[in-house]
Amino acid sequence: MTPTRRIRIIYRKELVDILRDRRTLTAMIVIPVVLYPVIMLGFLWLAQFEESRLKAERFVVAVDDESTRLELESILARVEADRQESSAHRTTFDVRVISQPMPGEDPGVQLHVALESVPAELPLPPRVAVHMTYNEVDIRSRTAMEQLTATLGRFGNLAARESVGAILERVFPEAPARPDIDLVLNPVHVESLSLATDSQRGGWALGQIIPIILVLMTITGAIYPAIDLTAGERERGTLETLMATPVPPLHLIIGKFLVVATVGLLTAVLNLASVGATMHFGGLTRVLTADHPVQFPLHVLPIILLCMVPFALLFAAILIAVCSFARTFKEAQNYVMPVIIAALIPSMAVAVPTIRLQGAMLVLPVGNMVLLARELFQQTCDWTAVVIVLLSTSLYAVAAIALATRLFGQEAVLFVDTGSYKTLLLRRFLTPRTMPSLAQVLLLAAVLFPVSFYVQGALIGDTVERFVDKLQRVALVQFGILFLLVPIAMCVYLKINLRTGLRLAAPRWPAWLAALLLGASSWALAHEFILLQPQSDSMVEAARQIESQLKDAPVWLILLVMACAPALSEEVFFRGFLLTGLGTTLRKWPAIIAAALVFGVFHFMIDRLPLTALLGLVLGYLCWQSGSIWPGVLFHTLHNGSTILLSRFPAISAWLRIPASADPSPTHLPAHIIVTAAGLFLLGLILTGRAGVMRRPARNRDGLV
Repeated sequence: MTPTRRIRIIYRKELVDILRDRRTLTAMIVIPVVLYPVIMLGFLWLAQFEESRLKAERFVVAVDDESTRLELESILARVEADRQESSAHRTTFDVRVISQPMPGEDPGVQLHVALESVPAELPLPPRVAVHMTYNEVDIRSRTAMEQLTATLGRFGNLAARESVGAILERVFPEAPARPDIDLVLNPVHVESLSLATDSQRGGWALGQIIPIILVLMTITGAIYPAIDLTAGERERGTLETLMATPVPPLHLIIGKFLVVATVGLLTAVLNLASVGATMHFGGLTRVLTADHPVQFPLHVLPIILLCMVPFALLFAAILIAVCSFARTFKEAQNYVMPVIIAALIPSMAVAVPTIRLQGAMLVLPVGNMVLLARELFQQTCDWTAVVIVLLSTSLYAVAAIALATRLFGQEAVLFVDTGSYKTLLLRRFLTPRTMPSLAQVLLLAAVLFPVSFYVQGALIGDTVERFVDKLQRVALVQFGILFLLVPIAMCVYLKINLRTGLRLAAPRWPAWLAALLLGASSWALAHEFILLQPQSDSMVEAARQIESQLKDAPVWLILLVMACAPALSEEVFFRGFLLTGLGTTLRKWPAIIAAALVFGVFHFMIDRLPLTALLGLVLGYLCWQSGSIWPGVLFHTLHNGSTILLSRFPAISAWLRIPASADPSPTHLPAHIIVTAAGLFLLGLILTGRAGVMRRPARNRDGLV
């Protein structure tokens, strides 16, 4: 039986068992389809009813003496006589003289008012000072204050119009020459026109609530199946029997993991459909958009659901890994609570409307998915952000899957005792090995990805410091520590042989010659590849600024921080550590392609992602064939250094017969350079293929990675 068929059988069996359970069906169907419309529409109706009832209520206003009562009632009557709308739902006030007038002391009093009126010579209106005392925690008292404030504002406008009218009559006795009162009181007329489409309004309204619900429902929908397929198996006494079957633990965990992810996605889809339909057809979108015409943005739903796939895979793997340590169903529920809280924190943090999907938010787990869904609904997101969020979440998901696969079936998980947990973490219990596992390399890649993103942003930033100084810091922190020292330290702690785990062995001479040919020619092909791509103006301008800022820096320093340092550190991590770990489970080309994609993603430039991934593909092929990272270090150094030397030394360009151009924009290289580079590159690939195939490491007999 093939592994695919075995996984499919496990998946179908577990999914059918889960869907037969009433609790799962209740959580997936009853709650989103029935409960959301009832809660949301019921709350909307109740809120609107209470608001209209409260505004139409008769509020008791206390005053100190009869003269104040008469003056306030006169003001209210004046405003009432000027109103033109119906009085059916209008706030009214009952002004009374009360000995203990403060609100709160008498439950029947909502407001206390004191008036101070200072007469003025005509045509100026009298100066009226109003002092209101209310209880801000009492909704009726606060509403009375707001309504009376609005009424007094209308009275002030009436008095101002009468006073200005009298002044204008004195200044302009003739009516035809008299200016309009409205032009005098409001000389500035403002009209605003919103360019938002009906679809954008509807998306804005949905984006206020749907993304958080979508993320949380995806997580909560996966909780029960994750618990049932791990702790539930142990509580029923079937986990040991399941592990004794002639099925590799890897296939078991993949089948269970796919079931959890499927249920989470189904729950998210049903919740999305229910909440979206409730908001659209129930009138919530019109409430949020102030009765402007709205339209449900159906065209973004497939993109949002596509983005939710890696997110569902991520949390399915996390929940399986967490629940695997629980002895009982109840204990698993306790373990899951920190996971939910950890997901809630970034979800709520990015719910602030001013936070945008840019910078560090692009790689923030959970938070980037909430922001992406919101901006997709509002149709303000660009494809670069979509790609970065998808790639980062996919990387986290793959690392979580590998970790869950690594944990499932371990002795510490099977027997669930405190002593056995130590074998997973403490170094003295670890077994020496020649190569890192798939779970270890993917976990480190998932950790370094956001850290590297934050480090680049923090070290380069927008400071006025020289760019070369920023590059030195990046070379020290990112290349020297993250990509070089961290993988070495991890190998040392996990008792992984550095020579085999990082491929530090010396290669045969054809590999050196191949690296020399590839490095000497790849820069020309990369130059032409970039010109064939559509380039954004921002990237071209950024490249020009960097080139201008590096003109005064020493050549040896630029070569050190932009060629030698990244070549050594990136080869140690991506081809030494990552590719070796991928090769313990994947075959040759899947491992090389996966490492190349991760290499491209880590450069955080979408415009250069295809080129960087292709470069990583050639470097991975060279490393795999030679069994060493050192030819890749030479190739990488020559590739980066060639471009630097050509830009700094015009004599080299003249020797290669590359014509100088007054146009600062990049142009195509001469045909003889392209043909020569292509020939050398092809010869280098042929030598790489003959350099010797690295023996593929044997898979563990139990199927673990």
